[in-house]
Amino acid sequence: MKDFHRVTRLGVLGLMVSGFFGGQMFAQDPSQRDRAKAETTITGCLSKGTSGNFSLTDEKTGAVTTVTGPADLVKHSNNHKVTLTGAAKTDAAGNQVFEVSKIQHVSASCKAPSQ
Repeated sequence: MKDFHRVTRLGVLGLMVSGFFGGQMFAQDPSQRDRAKAETTITGCLSKGTSGNFSLTDEKTGAVTTVTGPADLVKHSNNHKVTLTGAAKTDAAGNQVFEVSKIQHVSASCKAPSQ
């Protein structure tokens, strides 16, 4: 019976130690983990308004999303179909915008949204 308790204690201790070190091996920087959770992907027609703001229009629903991000947005802003990866943010004026971290060109043209 003493041997059983000794083996059980060693087993529990081993699990605790491996759990601690295993968790540390695979731990991420919290900011990277939060960014990965918050990032999303949207696809649509990218255009640039007269005020200089970029917007992405969903081809199916017609929903328009204001987007901000890298200078590469301008290359695709002539109604190109793009897939954007990023996160929803609030700008200085308190408006919801989609902050782009990655742009993937899909097509040089878009179809009009379905009504």
